[in-house]
Amino acid sequence: METQDNLPGEAASRPCWSCGAAISRGDSYCKKCGKGQDSHVGWQYTHWGVVVLTLLGLGPFSLIYVWRSPVISRNAKIAYTGFILLLTWFVINSVYGMWTAVQSLLGGAQVY
Repeated sequence: METQDNLPGEAASRPCWSCGAAISRGDSYCKKCGKGQDSHVGWQYTHWGVVVLTLLGLGPFSLIYVWRSPVISRNAKIAYTGFILLLTWFVINSVYGMWTAVQSLLGGAQVY
């Protein structure tokens, strides 16, 4: 018994990476949510997009794009997560060090 998705001569369907709706293999965009498929994903889901978002101030919030990306492999996602968390720790530690240096220069005065 053939279903409508698997008619002879038609491309088989696959799920959209974003919403899960069935789309045909030849479609570049999902008809339900409008997200690009395969090479048509948004720049923020690519390797260079994640790096740009992380370095331009999104910091640990760029992990949302890392883990939702259909382009980045699982091992790369784990590596990006470790790098982004390490970078976040470094930035927080540096800001804290600067804050304590300012406090010691001011003689322990409370700054509001």
